[in-house]
Amino acid sequence: MHRTILLFSVLIILISLTTFAQMTEEEYNSKMESLTLQKKELKKEIEALKKEIENLPNRIPELEQEMITAFRELYVLKYGEDIGQRVAYKQIWKGMTDEMVRDGWGEPETINRNVEKWGVFEQWNYGNITFFFKDGKLTDWDEE
Repeated sequence: MHRTILLFSVLIILISLTTFAQMTEEEYNSKMESLTLQKKELKKEIEALKKEIENLPNRIPELEQEMITAFRELYVLKYGEDIGQRVAYKQIWKGMTDEMVRDGWGEPETINRNVEKWGVFEQWNYGNITFFFKDGKLTDWDEE
């Protein structure tokens, strides 16, 4: 088995060498010129990408504003004009639903949940801010 693989590998190498040996000097020069042009184009692309990377920190405010606009449009469709804008700008108020908080603030770091016969109580933690819910409605919040 190993001998067959070895013979097959040697055969492929010989065929490759024969193919390269049959290349004329003109074909070789043409191939080298083509590869050199490709190399120059790749270098240009790399330089352009480096400039884009350097410029990314400057674009963060613009991209954040585009994101807020997109979220605002989404939440206006979902909740209506007034509430949708408030959710998009991460405003909080008593009585808002847990879904609105999640839409505006994202997933909390932790959720503590207690189920009692008089309701479901949850605490959502976002860094130093804790939101308190009863039966899916925001009842209060606390900032350390």
